[in-house]
Amino acid sequence: MSDEIVLPQMETKNPRPELSMKPADKRPVIFGSIAAVIIVLIFLGIGIFLFYHPVATAIIRDIFIIFMGLGIFVIILLLIALIVVIAYLVIKVNDLIQLLDREIRPVLNKLQQTTTTIGGTATFISEKAVQPVISTASMVAGLNAIFRALFKR
Repeated sequence: MSDEIVLPQMETKNPRPELSMKPADKRPVIFGSIAAVIIVLIFLGIGIFLFYHPVATAIIRDIFIIFMGLGIFVIILLLIALIVVIAYLVIKVNDLIQLLDREIRPVLNKLQQTTTTIGGTATFISEKAVQPVISTASMVAGLNAIFRALFKR
């Protein structure tokens, strides 16, 4: 048995495939060129047909003008609908702002009053209840330390 380690061959991708030695696939270019030529020939044929048949050209022109008019009419209707919807949304946003102003401002004022009251209450409790208790407790602790130092308990 051999002690050699065989590493798998890793294929590295060419970061610049346009410079590779492999020939590029020309089929998309060929198909695209053929399609472009066919489209140009179709339009050329339609142009020649319309040039030699003026009655058909006039009828197609009239139909095209009618469809353009209908398209413009639909676009105008959609623009009017868009303006109406935007106006409605502006009115609703204004109503929402006024509602918030009427409802939220009094709540914020009461909240500010409550905060001021709580701050005053905390100050009062601190001055009248907590400080005397702390000073008394510290005095008792100090006396206790003095007695312990004097009598070595």
